Amino acid sequence: MQHYIKIFILTFFVTVLASCSEDYLDINSDPNRAVESNMTAAVILPQAMLNTANRVGTGFGFLNNWLGYWAPGANYSPNGEEQSYNITTNFGAGLFTGINDNTYDYVFAELRARAAGENFYAAVAKTMKAHNFVQLVDIYDKVPYTEAMKGLEFVRPKYDDGKLIYDESMKQLDSASILMKKAIAANEIGADARFRDIIFKGDGTKWLKFINTLKLRHLIHQSARTDRAAYITAEIAKITTEGSGFLGTGEDAAAKPAYTQDKANAYYASYGFNTAGNQATDFWRGNKIAIGYLKADSDPRIGYFYKKTTNAFPANGAEPFRTEAPAEYRGNEYGRPIDNSTYPYQIANFVSQVGGVAAAGPVSASSFGLVKGFDQAAWILTSVESMFLQAEAIQRGWLPGDKEAAYKAAVKESFRWLNVDLSRAAADASFDKWYQTQDENGNKNVSYAKADDKLKIVLYQKYLAMNGSNPLEAWTDYRRNGAYPAIPLSVNPGRTSPVLPVRLLYPQIEYNLNTASVTAVGTISQFNSKVWWMN
Repeated sequence: MQHYIKIFILTFFVTVLASCSEDYLDINSDPNRAVESNMTAAVILPQAMLNTANRVGTGFGFLNNWLGYWAPGANYSPNGEEQSYNITTNFGAGLFTGINDNTYDYVFAELRARAAGENFYAAVAKTMKAHNFVQLVDIYDKVPYTEAMKGLEFVRPKYDDGKLIYDESMKQLDSASILMKKAIAANEIGADARFRDIIFKGDGTKWLKFINTLKLRHLIHQSARTDRAAYITAEIAKITTEGSGFLGTGEDAAAKPAYTQDKANAYYASYGFNTAGNQATDFWRGNKIAIGYLKADSDPRIGYFYKKTTNAFPANGAEPFRTEAPAEYRGNEYGRPIDNSTYPYQIANFVSQVGGVAAAGPVSASSFGLVKGFDQAAWILTSVESMFLQAEAIQRGWLPGDKEAAYKAAVKESFRWLNVDLSRAAADASFDKWYQTQDENGNKNVSYAKADDKLKIVLYQKYLAMNGSNPLEAWTDYRRNGAYPAIPLSVNPGRTSPVLPVRLLYPQIEYNLNTASVTAVGTISQFNSKVWWMN
């Protein structure tokens, strides 16, 4: 059951932030001091933002598998439910409850901020609330909204149409933009707000860019719906008139509290290294699909999304996986049953680790890939995604600009974000050299000039660039674009579906405790019950 009645007590942040200590991650705070009377927006928002960022980075591992980015090593028994797509109402249930709980934090923070006349905090809360509700729609389609999170007034809230929630979330972002501008004009964003804002450190202009970028993302999601064309045109005009633009190169919406070695960024701790500096996991490994695509294009980013294998694959190995050069990068075939007698090289050391992992420690000039250091920022929406959103909008004629230049800038931003060759200048040079070579070779997957379908090349390169960073958005792209790019399905023997799931099922706890509301939605299929923005 979603968070209908919540006694809001934070045990993480309250004492720390109340004293403005830099130790955001102090676990020795006195929870008895977290009472309703001092639960201000300033206290609530930092932890809420960190929870959102952690979910974006580490909450969708199964989607990294489904989308061909990752696959488990054969050191572990496979998850038959996940790999066959025959999911139940218990699969991913934590996403429904977790996002709702996190969203309630923003609802509560907004109420406190508005009551106190704090425009900045109210704008932040509205922005993040809209982000989360759209996430819920993208995963489940219809979810409680108009009656949600209102305590005893609606203990069993009804489910609302996904389209309504999208439209209302866009209005929330409109309101957030107005409030943020009021906060900027009134010089409201002081030292305390800059301290507690763990995303943009009180930079109101970047918040405005983030709001516009979220709006653009939400509109891009609807691009397959021809009946939304007029709405999209009108909303794009509002963004253009507002004038702040979008997140650009080097501008991530990302949470960065004061991480330490023993209280590290969740992505680093999950896929990089543990507190002792050893490999955090031998479960998450590369998938032959994405690795094969990168190899086919001689893409230099392969070593920034994945790590070279620890053990070399023998020349006479029997694995049915891609082993073409560079052979030191290998991915498993997702869904293949463990058969170490026939296929002994599926185990971790013969398969590439994810994340481009190099060495344990803090972020430095030599950090690269997805796992850069224990104190790396936890992204919510990266500059790479933002620039691909803009490139697609320009390609579709929604925004003005040079279509080819926007496409190339987005791909180049991926090189920069991964820190290819360890500096921005070197990343740019690496991109330029690679792109020129692929253009001269007539590679239609890379060269904009040679591509048969200009929109599809933008979408394909976005898929590659989103490897491991935001699989929920990659899944949304795949679904809204008619199962593009082509992603081979799981080879699990239990798979009976010819398609990937298009959504998750509502959690069983909803059927147990909010029975009338959830059953009123009707019978749900993970394959046929489409999200509203799909054709």
